[in-house]
Amino acid sequence: MDSKEVIENVTVYSSTTCSSCRVLMKWLDSENIAYTKLLTDESDEVMAKFIEINEGILSVPFTVIRLSSGSEIKIHGFQKSKLKESLGL
Repeated sequence: MDSKEVIENVTVYSSTTCSSCRVLMKWLDSENIAYTKLLTDESDEVMAKFIEINEGILSVPFTVIRLSSGSEIKIHGFQKSKLKESLGL
């Protein structure tokens, strides 16, 4: 991430049965990173948006980090090193 970029928001696409999702969100909580959790298995609207932005890949967790420039960083799974780099930790 460019040092001038500011993180506007973080969204985690998850499901109610995803253990990796729970680990990811627990880690975000431990790092005091605010995020929005969207459950793909509880809303057809969330699932449709998830499929659209995730290019049809149906695996969770899927994290979207929106930057002040309008660009997005998309991370599949719980990739701690990529998350740390993308979040500036």
